[in-house]
Amino acid sequence: MYCPSCGNEITVELKYCNRCGANLTQGLISQNVTLPPVKLAAPTAILGFTVLAAIGIIIGGAVQFAVMGIHPAAIVWIILFCMATLFGCVSLIVRFWSKVISTNREPQQIETRPQRPQVIAPPLTPPRLEAIPSVTEHTTRTFPRQGYREESD
Repeated sequence: MYCPSCGNEITVELKYCNRCGANLTQGLISQNVTLPPVKLAAPTAILGFTVLAAIGIIIGGAVQFAVMGIHPAAIVWIILFCMATLFGCVSLIVRFWSKVISTNREPQQIETRPQRPQVIAPPLTPPRLEAIPSVTEHTTRTFPRQGYREESD
């Protein structure tokens, strides 16, 4: 978002511009915008087929583990872990879809600012040719030798 008076980039939460101090709450125009409905039939069918395929893979893997002679308790734990992971992921996807649907049902209010006239920036000025003082000037200290002993040979 940009300040309507000076064009400085600002964050949405600000009420006044950091650069020029212009009031950013004036001139807001609220518009109700209706979004088209979200269609979730195809993603839901794909998710259902994916879950069925995943359950088939889990059970097929458990059967192969049983054929290999792995202890039944280990197979049960593997199945439980895989099912918990699968349904955890499915619940996150369903939660996301429910938020999308609830957001879509509520009318959205978009705040817009009146357009300001396009300002053409002046040409860049040439760089200054003056010498810039060193940042590290006068920062090195020397200590007297009285506090130090020289190593004897």
